[in-house]
Amino acid sequence: MKCPLCTIREADKKNTHYFTDKIIRSCLNLDGGNERETGFYFDLSNDTAFVEFNFQRETSIPKLEETLGRLATEKEIEQAKKIPFSVDYVFCTNCEAIFTEIEDAFINRILPKLRDAGISELEELDFEYIKIIRLFFYIQIWRTAVCEKAYKLSPETFEKLRLIIINNATITDQEIKNFPLGITYLETLGGEKEYTSNFVGFTNDRKPNLVILNDFVIQFYESNEDVKFFDFYNLNNHEFEKFTNFNEDKFKIRILHDAERKAFLKEMVREEKVKQTLSFYRSRFSEFWFNLFGVDPPSPITEQYIYFICNQEDDLLSHTRENIIKLTQEFLIRKLQ
Repeated sequence: MKCPLCTIREADKKNTHYFTDKIIRSCLNLDGGNERETGFYFDLSNDTAFVEFNFQRETSIPKLEETLGRLATEKEIEQAKKIPFSVDYVFCTNCEAIFTEIEDAFINRILPKLRDAGISELEELDFEYIKIIRLFFYIQIWRTAVCEKAYKLSPETFEKLRLIIINNATITDQEIKNFPLGITYLETLGGEKEYTSNFVGFTNDRKPNLVILNDFVIQFYESNEDVKFFDFYNLNNHEFEKFTNFNEDKFKIRILHDAERKAFLKEMVREEKVKQTLSFYRSRFSEFWFNLFGVDPPSPITEQYIYFICNQEDDLLSHTRENIIKLTQEFLIRKLQ
């Protein structure tokens, strides 16, 4: 297999993170620290918007079982053997060095002005280092499009980004600024462990292509015509165009303060988990009904059941399996009386 960046050399590199490891590591680890492959994480599924749980291969099993309140399943253990957001033999060693140079420039010159930088009174930061910032977020977008089938770019945009990255040393300012790009920084206070409440992943939206990268949210548009308000759990506001950089003189990064960050993440989890949970309950109720009566339940009956489940004193997301079985039996007894 040829490396998709240079298109010349064989893809010989193992363990290439298509999301920059030094950015996402604190989110993925148990205590927010920098030890690799030792934590739990929640991420947006690659082919749905659901938030899913996983843990990494060096995670302490006693710690895992303490957190879960149960033994890990075989499926979870098998999944944990995989390094998240990492691929083998997709890129070559030479091109990996290009990625590393771009990442190091961002981590050394931009990241310290955001993380633990006392920005709680600021609504935005303006940067003159346009090339450093854009290259860093371009490689997140482009590598994800290479590595994940669900994350798509048009062939024209994919090739333009490839050429920008491979020719980054000689690329002009005009060439690098012709994609609309919005970056929101999620201020994360409370020490390293607080980073574990952030997320890593992406959606399959195209306008914009959206990636959550621990304390960064990337909104990438393929053309200026695609720029429009995108309501993603109250992430954007009426000033979203102001923070969509395009042919800019300085690069603007919007700051979402810690309380706003928590509200944003809470809303995202609740909405997506509720959606997933309701779908699960509908499916299981249909199976239960079919096993009893040999036919699928009428739609009004299913919706009555969902209404019954949702109007219990317990929060929808806190129901145990045993509790749902009990409530389902109670609902059926009422319907059959």
